[in-house]
Amino acid sequence: MPVMVACAYVTTDAVTPAGRTSEAYAWLILSIGVGQSAGTVLAGRLAEQTLASAALPAAGAASALAVLLAARRQLRPAGHRPPGRHRRPLRGRHKTS
Repeated sequence: MPVMVACAYVTTDAVTPAGRTSEAYAWLILSIGVGQSAGTVLAGRLAEQTLASAALPAAGAASALAVLLAARRQLRPAGHRPPGRHRRPLRGRHKTS
């Protein structure tokens, strides 16, 4: 868990525009707190069920994967260009007119 939180802070720092860092960290801290609270409630409810011991980790992994897939376009470092969308000068192949 600490590694995941540390990665969240590094990612937030990388993708946040200048001048908005404090707000971004506030949202990050809020989302971590809400996520932990909701997870605790859900885990408590599901732990009381008989067959939930195997389903709980799978549901957590599926939820995390869904969030990451939904946010993958926003989780790019500042200045990142998609592959194949940049132009490099061709070396040794100059047009001569």
